[in-house]
Amino acid sequence: MEYRSLGRTGIRVSEIGFGTGGISELMVSDDHEAQLRAVKDALDLGVTFFDTAMGYGSGKSEANLGRALKTAGVGVETKFEAEVESGVVLSTKIRLGPEDLSDPKSAVIASVEKSLERLGRSSVDLIQIHNYIAPDRKWPVGVALDEGDVFGSGGVLAGFRELRARGKVGFFGFTGIGDPKSLAALVESGEFDTVQTYFNLLNPSCGYPVPESFSALDYAGLLDNAVEGGMGVLVIRVLALGALTAEPGLLGFMDKAPPVLSLGSEYAGDVERAGKLGWLAGEEHTLAQAAIRFAFMKAGVSTVLVGFSNAGQLEEAISCSGAGALSENSMQKMRRLWEIDFS
Repeated sequence: MEYRSLGRTGIRVSEIGFGTGGISELMVSDDHEAQLRAVKDALDLGVTFFDTAMGYGSGKSEANLGRALKTAGVGVETKFEAEVESGVVLSTKIRLGPEDLSDPKSAVIASVEKSLERLGRSSVDLIQIHNYIAPDRKWPVGVALDEGDVFGSGGVLAGFRELRARGKVGFFGFTGIGDPKSLAALVESGEFDTVQTYFNLLNPSCGYPVPESFSALDYAGLLDNAVEGGMGVLVIRVLALGALTAEPGLLGFMDKAPPVLSLGSEYAGDVERAGKLGWLAGEEHTLAQAAIRFAFMKAGVSTVLVGFSNAGQLEEAISCSGAGALSENSMQKMRRLWEIDFS
């Protein structure tokens, strides 16, 4: 396992991060033995970054991760500013509902305190906004920049600051989904230390230019702008819900596609686009490994978050750490696809 800096935080994290969302199912199930095995395997293979959220399984992911880490012998201390490559860096998230927007600050504080209780910890290294970011409240589960939800005196950021003053959180981040201009405003504010970027072979617009005709949402270089501002970058949806795997099928357990996280990246369409990438799978790497290695080609990426359902998936992902970039020939083919076939 190789390690990278989490932006300006002073923390170093494993290139592969352990995602615990509901898509991979494992960490929101009731199979505590399997969860413990997965966490132990990840620790043994050098994983130090673990990401969860109160919204994953309505808190089950946090509780299960906290239990597994404790049983695995991981302490409850946080780093905040330690420049080390050992120990666990832990992140969780808040998601505000419409009923919370009358007092976002109080809702944030209450949410984090409940998260810490489920995790069995007194603090976490990173707390993130898990809502869509938009100029107004018309977006689903959105927080609105123009209505003071984030930057107002009683907004999310005020809640984060109070939690940090109490020693409960170290750094602030947000999930980079929603309105691209609003996301850019959060980056430009300088108030956030990390961003989760929607970045994969099917929608590279966070880190590579795409034409105006591009079929998916254009994030307009959000990743590069964040890196320029000293932020840590956590890549999400690197496998596009399993579309970028040898046998796409919503990881084999979902009966229907989940809600769309990023406009223009509906699962069925992603599977169709991924079908044009068969040439990426060969002797050097599987399609999934090519997708992960692609994300690592951006020097500013801190970690790639991957959800795991079994040990084989964990090992496949971790083998990508330090494996090198895709060939220039492969990248030329990808650029042609972004410009023509994916537009």
